[in-house]
Amino acid sequence: MLTSLSFFFAAGIACELVAINRNGRRKIKQQEEMILLLRDLLQQKNKST
Repeated sequence: MLTSLSFFFAAGIACELVAINRNGRRKIKQQEEMILLLRDLLQQKNKST
């Protein structure tokens, strides 16, 4: 019983780590898109002035 309990505990930790990793990648992707948008806006502003 202790073995099966520790297995499910380890599986739960693994699932949490995967979720954290996935969310981290998503945030990095969103930050990259925001940086690109801001860079484009700055370039357009510099061209208009």
